[in-house]
Amino acid sequence: MSPHRQLSISSKRHPTQIQDTFLGLGLSLGPQPAERNKDGSDPGRELEYSAVLHDGTGVVESETFHTRYYTEGKDDEGRAEENKRIGREVLGLIRSIQTDKGMNVRMVAVAEPVPPEFKGHEGIQFFSTLWLHVDVIPILINPSTSIFTKLPAPSTAASATAAISAGVKHLHPATHSATTADVDDKEHSVLVDCNGQVKLCSILQYQQSSSPALWKRFTALADHLNENNVSIAFFSATPQGGGVALMRHALLRLWKMVGLKVKWYVPEGHPTVFDITKRKFHNVLQGVAPKGVELTDEDKKWFELWTEQNYESFWSNGALDASVIVIDDPQLTALIPIIRKYRPDAKIIFRSHIQIQSDLTDDPSTPQARTWNYLFDFIKDVDLFLAHPVKFFVPRNVLENLPVLYMAPSTDPLDGLNKPYGRASVRYFRQYFNQLSGQQCGVKIDWDRGYICQIARFDPSKGIDDLLAAYLQFRKKLENSDKPPVDGGPQLIIMGHGSVDDPDGSVIYEKLHDTLGTKEYSLVKDDVAVVRAPPSDSILGCILQGAWVATQLSTREGFEVKVTEAVNKRVPIIASDAGGIPLQVKHGKNGWIVPTGDVHAVANLLFDIYTGKAQVHRDLSSNREIDGKTDPNSIAQSWVGDFDREAQKVHDEEGATSEDFWTVGNATRWMLLFDRLLELPPAQNANADRSNLNGDSKANANGESAKAKEIGDEEQYGKVKITTEQISVLQSMDVGKKLNGKGVDVNGTNVWKMVMGDDLLEGEGDLI
Repeated sequence: MSPHRQLSISSKRHPTQIQDTFLGLGLSLGPQPAERNKDGSDPGRELEYSAVLHDGTGVVESETFHTRYYTEGKDDEGRAEENKRIGREVLGLIRSIQTDKGMNVRMVAVAEPVPPEFKGHEGIQFFSTLWLHVDVIPILINPSTSIFTKLPAPSTAASATAAISAGVKHLHPATHSATTADVDDKEHSVLVDCNGQVKLCSILQYQQSSSPALWKRFTALADHLNENNVSIAFFSATPQGGGVALMRHALLRLWKMVGLKVKWYVPEGHPTVFDITKRKFHNVLQGVAPKGVELTDEDKKWFELWTEQNYESFWSNGALDASVIVIDDPQLTALIPIIRKYRPDAKIIFRSHIQIQSDLTDDPSTPQARTWNYLFDFIKDVDLFLAHPVKFFVPRNVLENLPVLYMAPSTDPLDGLNKPYGRASVRYFRQYFNQLSGQQCGVKIDWDRGYICQIARFDPSKGIDDLLAAYLQFRKKLENSDKPPVDGGPQLIIMGHGSVDDPDGSVIYEKLHDTLGTKEYSLVKDDVAVVRAPPSDSILGCILQGAWVATQLSTREGFEVKVTEAVNKRVPIIASDAGGIPLQVKHGKNGWIVPTGDVHAVANLLFDIYTGKAQVHRDLSSNREIDGKTDPNSIAQSWVGDFDREAQKVHDEEGATSEDFWTVGNATRWMLLFDRLLELPPAQNANADRSNLNGDSKANANGESAKAKEIGDEEQYGKVKITTEQISVLQSMDVGKKLNGKGVDVNGTNVWKMVMGDDLLEGEGDLI
């Protein structure tokens, strides 16, 4: 008998705040009994599992459960159903802990060895159900006691305790709804999802979120790159804190599921250099730097020495040994000549994620031109320049000297920013948000009033000053209306992450508080929550889901994935016409586009939305409507409450965003570029007998179910032969043909058009 309290005993405590707790699971499956029951039926095998509750310092409660496991004589479908039954029993236990005990389970650590009977069965999605439906981080732990192979196996309770004790070390200390972005000490590669131990989702959910037309292209390219043993290396500034890092986490998560050889490297940061790259690269090129801010010779010296020392310390022993190397943004451009020196045969892509003011970079008299020309001296040796789908963002010397293609950024449908949040999670994150807001600015949100929300970094290009001014005008219009709201109307949330390479963030964050403290803003100062969020995607996603209206009023922007995320959640969005943002919003259907910097237009639109004069119309099929409720929180609650619901397709109706803006689309675009740059032939020998993953097919490249392997196994496609059907798909994307050479004109192609071909939907893949 466990010395701890039992989990099955309902707590009589009624805490004023939801408590975080962490759960360990250990499982043991007994042998099949030698004799059958008297009536000849299967007696079943004994399944023992122990659950221990951990409060972050140690185990506080535990209990061991026993049940029977019936699989004798059952086919694959019958065994899968039995596994589902066991999985639901454990999920029910977790739900009861959250409801009966008033606790919020933030992590479930499952101890290895997991009985092999629970691995590899089609339709078993235990880990992804934990993450997507119960909002719990699932992690698979090999306890330290596993080295004792010649000793008796530890009890399930001991294994569960060891698993969760190890698991909580991966949680970010500032928030229990995220894990740390670990970086390997020797090579500074990012260990995505705790080096694969965290299991947020499976290949099945990505397939469910995609159209058959896209999925067949994704799988054909994945198989083709694997067949040719292609390897990829990404280099970017930081492992967390911005849109680039979010995209890289999602890409590696998906590509690891299909066996692609990919690594992502980040440098050791230095405050002097990050000040240079943010204020004198990023802000200058975007045209938002104060007058007089410009690179000096000493800045260039420090920047180049920093790059060289990162190379010598981390990347000189194999990091450059990849078929294709991608450099994200200017921070690591000085690495390009080093790559060319030591890996002359490698293909190099420079990916620009920012709005470059080409009118300024093309004028030799400007600091933008001098800054860009310094960086271009490194960039000129790449094989491909990849820009956002806005022609204005590409300087003239790039167009004259390099192949140029255009590609939008993406967001992930299954991560914490975009998955649905049910009532329990909404309650938890709202409480958590008000704790943060109360500590940082003394403001708490009255959720019944509704709120406007802008999720963005505290950056000079995000239009936060315009948002504050528009909100003040909106509130004054409400005050002066015929029927002013008793509660004052919706409040305002401005929230974003910090980033290690962004020294501007703290300055702008403090400036906002100073502005709200002035007499001009006395009407609204107690209704504006300005919050610097810890590195938890979940709090951002959950707060955005419940917004009355979302805004994105950037003044300079290559793209803004928060717009895509708001549209996906069916939150009405008001966005500026800066950069590539207009590509994401269908005006009047899923949001509104307003002129950049037009404070009056935003205020008037907010007033019209509040009074019912303006609204967006989105078709809602019966499965998206709950008892007449069509608000995002109600729709999300319906989805998370049904463990059998498939992942929602990212493009399921006319008002939705393009698949171009999501992870599978993004991964497919990258793979096509790799394939085309390397000039790989579609295939030499097609294996016509092998089932493939195109469309609704269920078999992976090993002939096994793509719906199967989740607990403890990755879906590994391995080295495979390409089918005749896949050859046709590859040929439709011109695989095997060389990409255009230098001198591509300003009308270069959007990669999405190259991917989708005849299946391209009307209005997608445009450039502006």
